[in-house]
Amino acid sequence: MGDKQGFLTKEGGSWKSWKKRYFVIKAGSLFYSKNQATGHLGIIELSTAGPVQPSEYKKKRFCFSIETPKRTYYLCANSDADKNSWVAALCDERDRVQEKGKYAPAPVAAGTAGGQVVQPAKPKAPATIGLEDFELLRVIGKGSFGKVFQVRKKDNGKIYAMKVLNKKNVIERSEVEHTRTEKDILQKLVHPFLVNLYFSFQSPDKLYFVMDFVNGGELFSHLQKDKKFPEPRVKYYAAEIALGLEYLHNSGVVYRDLKPENILLTEDGHICMTDFGISKQGLLAEDDRTATFCGTPEYLAPEILQGHAYGKAVDWWSYGTLVFEMLTGLPPYYSTDVQQMYTKILTAPLIVPDFISPEARSLIAGLLERDPARRLSDGKVIKAHPFWRGIDWQRMVEKDIPPPYVPPVKSKEDVGMVSEDFKNQKVEMTYVPSNLSANEQANFAGFTYISNEGPLKP
Repeated sequence: MGDKQGFLTKEGGSWKSWKKRYFVIKAGSLFYSKNQATGHLGIIELSTAGPVQPSEYKKKRFCFSIETPKRTYYLCANSDADKNSWVAALCDERDRVQEKGKYAPAPVAAGTAGGQVVQPAKPKAPATIGLEDFELLRVIGKGSFGKVFQVRKKDNGKIYAMKVLNKKNVIERSEVEHTRTEKDILQKLVHPFLVNLYFSFQSPDKLYFVMDFVNGGELFSHLQKDKKFPEPRVKYYAAEIALGLEYLHNSGVVYRDLKPENILLTEDGHICMTDFGISKQGLLAEDDRTATFCGTPEYLAPEILQGHAYGKAVDWWSYGTLVFEMLTGLPPYYSTDVQQMYTKILTAPLIVPDFISPEARSLIAGLLERDPARRLSDGKVIKAHPFWRGIDWQRMVEKDIPPPYVPPVKSKEDVGMVSEDFKNQKVEMTYVPSNLSANEQANFAGFTYISNEGPLKP
């Protein structure tokens, strides 16, 4: 993962108490929260920060400070090496975001570290990113949206996946808002089980997303091959997905498209949730609702089919459907006739096969409760269910528990799990005259994003 993250101890505000918090450097800011699952408690903007340096503040060990116009923040790491790593990463991100020329750093007095003067960062020429910075290696995916390429960044040799969208198609399919939402979500959020966005940029006719190359295959393809998974394997995948879903909800995001096709396995067998194109931001309060009819038929919650306003509980219905499918091979109300399937989702009794354990049956029944007010839809309550007996949630989110299955790939660059139909396609970026008006191009203003991943060209 390109964004540095981990636990630090932070001095509080007026009470000056010290509390352990989880910190993430991302998108020009330092975010902090109680742990990996909760939403952000606060943000330290690096765009206006001055010196970031070691400190002997109050004789605290492994302490460093971040000076901002608002206040000086004091943080403590776990070791001297950890402290130095954080200081270096924060300085790099501060310099990067200030180099973009987007902000002018506030005047902050110079500080000292180890007897040397540490000057505030100075703005430099804007950094840029474009297609010329990448080598196209092979096609790894294709759909109505466009193509996905495996690419190599020329200056550091790192491998990524690049999703390419045709602007005209995005506009004609009324996908402008969804495309911007996906970019915003990927840019702001970071979690062990969510895909990372490193760069986004545009040309006159196309939009480009540069993300993690995740090469262990879709959960869908593994489920098709194996027909169904044994319960311990389901429990592992479901636990990682639950942590990712809980984090999204605590960040005010409703996923709305949880299904096996949108879940990838990493090369070592962990979950990676992808495709936030129809997600909804801004639902922070418990009673916040939205009403758009969207999603994949097999996984739609009853309240969406009924045209009711809905909240985060729709994701837990989809989650229950997914857990059922991993255990049995099919969603609980599946039918080849979509209208008949909708009727079954709304009215048919839930039939759980006898080979499923009582604990799993209980969890599924709670998740597939048609009344959203009675549905299991609180991450903390769900994680306390007897189905998870023996799960160490902290070790799970830290990826400290070995996955039950490791995909047959040899390295992080291996494309063995990619369909031959894609890999055999010609690797080229076709130019399509956009003929878009200035007003249409304005839909994509501010689309460029550069993370703190790797060196940038001036």
